[in-house]
Amino acid sequence: MASLATSRQTSSLPQTSTTPTTTEKEPADTHDRPDLFWTRCFFFYGMLSDPTTLAEVLRLHDRPALRPAMIMEHGMKLWGEYPALLDGHPEMPIHGVAYEIRSQTEEDRLVEYETDMYRKKGCLIEFKDGSKVPGVTFVWNADPGLLRDGGFDLKDWLLEQRDIEEL
Repeated sequence: MASLATSRQTSSLPQTSTTPTTTEKEPADTHDRPDLFWTRCFFFYGMLSDPTTLAEVLRLHDRPALRPAMIMEHGMKLWGEYPALLDGHPEMPIHGVAYEIRSQTEEDRLVEYETDMYRKKGCLIEFKDGSKVPGVTFVWNADPGLLRDGGFDLKDWLLEQRDIEEL
């Protein structure tokens, strides 16, 4: 996973740097030109931090390689049972996982899953070894009044889902 910060598909276009930052803009349409897609690290903090759920959303054949991580720039509340990051309200570290998105199709599937209630936002992802990489996460994009205080525990959510499926 050391390549998270530096991996990027090469193209014949001139490049200004070897590492994309969260402020650089990706070429407009990488669907027709997958060679222009920049792999990037996404940070997940809710249901998508479960490898089985992420594999289903991305339609992967194998379990995704997830790396435990955290971010510091946001606070968290709940929208129903779903966690939602709040822009600029850091309270404590948000723990989750990092995954390297490898295609525009994968990113599109994430955006579709998250709906318009969330939007992509740059973040700084920190790993247990202290290394950091620029990344992307999903933050709340709707009325904050729809949120309530509370936390999210993936293990509890997975147990609840299993109990519901057994009914």
